[in-house]
Amino acid sequence: MKYFLRNIIHFLLLIIIVIYHTSCNELSKSQCEEVLNYSYSDNDSLLNKTIVLADKCVKKYHKNIDLLQKNAQLLYFDAINKYSSNDLLSSAKGLFNALSNINEYMSQKNEIKSYEYIFRGEIYERIGDIYKEINSLKQASELYNKALTDYESSDNAEKVANILIKTGRLYQYNHINDIALIYFEMAEEIDDIPSKIYRKIIDNKLVSLYESNDYKTADSIYNCHFNVKIQDYDFHSAVGTKYFYEREYVKAIPHLKYCFENGNQQEKLSASEKLAEAYFNIDDQENEMKYIQHQAEINSIEIRKTPLKLDLEKTYDTYYSSYDTISKKAKSTSLNFIYIILISIIITTFTILLVIRRKQYKEKIRKVEEKISDNQEIIQSKDKIIDNISKKLVELESINTKIEFDDAYNTFCNSPIYVKIKTSIEGLNIMIKNVQEYSKYALSNNDLIQLTIRFNDCFPNITSSIKEDYEGIKTSDIRFLILSFMSFNDMEIAVLLGLTYGASNKRSNKLKNIFKTEEDISDFLLRYIKSKI
Repeated sequence: MKYFLRNIIHFLLLIIIVIYHTSCNELSKSQCEEVLNYSYSDNDSLLNKTIVLADKCVKKYHKNIDLLQKNAQLLYFDAINKYSSNDLLSSAKGLFNALSNINEYMSQKNEIKSYEYIFRGEIYERIGDIYKEINSLKQASELYNKALTDYESSDNAEKVANILIKTGRLYQYNHINDIALIYFEMAEEIDDIPSKIYRKIIDNKLVSLYESNDYKTADSIYNCHFNVKIQDYDFHSAVGTKYFYEREYVKAIPHLKYCFENGNQQEKLSASEKLAEAYFNIDDQENEMKYIQHQAEINSIEIRKTPLKLDLEKTYDTYYSSYDTISKKAKSTSLNFIYIILISIIITTFTILLVIRRKQYKEKIRKVEEKISDNQEIIQSKDKIIDNISKKLVELESINTKIEFDDAYNTFCNSPIYVKIKTSIEGLNIMIKNVQEYSKYALSNNDLIQLTIRFNDCFPNITSSIKEDYEGIKTSDIRFLILSFMSFNDMEIAVLLGLTYGASNKRSNKLKNIFKTEEDISDFLLRYIKSKI
């Protein structure tokens, strides 16, 4: 009996202790209201404590979506602090957590404010900066394009222009200047941007033009925009690049030195490469070796970043395989199924046609060979044999060209961006009078960029050839041409580009005048592409 009573007492004491600890750990609404009222400070320990509390509040009071937004802000500030301390991996993880919170917050809102789009765009941009720093082109460009979409939704012209410049410079550093120029030209066409940003666009555009050996266009822009010399990094980069490619190395060196001394790691590498070559050409071996050594040091740093790069790329893949796959699973599954079927049909059809054609070629050749063996006159007539063989080669070349074009065309037609745009206005009864009623169907800048990039992938050098062969062709004209090539009429193009029908028809007539043709733009472009393959 004594032992029984003792056990009862111990049991009661245990219950009291558990209740006490539970009550101590219980989150109150007032604590979570304190989180909502928290203002960011540089006190890292206080910030970390608040982040832990905010995470608990989000889990307990999940119906209060304002807690999601606040948690995203706290995680963002903490990640920025870690980025400043060069802790890139922790910074990326924190920003991805912030992104998850703000995405969930925005998915539950009926109306999203402009500043909310800007905030999410800044998160995408910051993560993109991290992947740019480790030279992960694919990840950085995808993140910058997501930031671009949010900035466009916010109607903030300055943010849109800056992210286009940043994306263009990303491709410029990787010596992909044709795509870099697309982004710079998109930025150049934005209205109401400050003169300082416009100047940055021109400076970077000049660098890509000189590096692409388009000296005529570059010199024309330089003569128009460089009367006033603003002494900043972009100015020195443009001028230094101009003198470098004009082989005026003595003039180029001071500007390139400025870029080396004031640039980031990638900019230092680019400047040191040009400086080493400049000193080589003026026979200054000491300085040449100095900047070759700088290149070796920078490359060594990049090599040491390899483990970090692998960890960051794993973090990127983990986030998008967990978040995007869940949110887009149903859509992506059905689309992927359709794409697989379409691709399978195209491949099967192409293979069958190729087999049939090859059999036809073999049969023709066999018959020719039989005639040659049976007919001594043909054998003796060398000129005639040569003529026959030449004709066959021409035929084969013509067929191969057609196969190459068909392959490229099918690839373009089955690309996701092509399918997206084609289906977006499918079935609409657009008339001249109601063209402007379909403004919601207008393509975003990001869609137009992706379409242009995909077209250039499938038909390399076509857009640059058009610009070279015909004066006065602009980036906006290239977009119009691509949409015409997709068999859209002037009314449909007007809807997709957010134009009036009159403006679209005027653009079509302008291009016909430039090309000096009366045929449809789509027919002209088809014939032009085939002539260049």
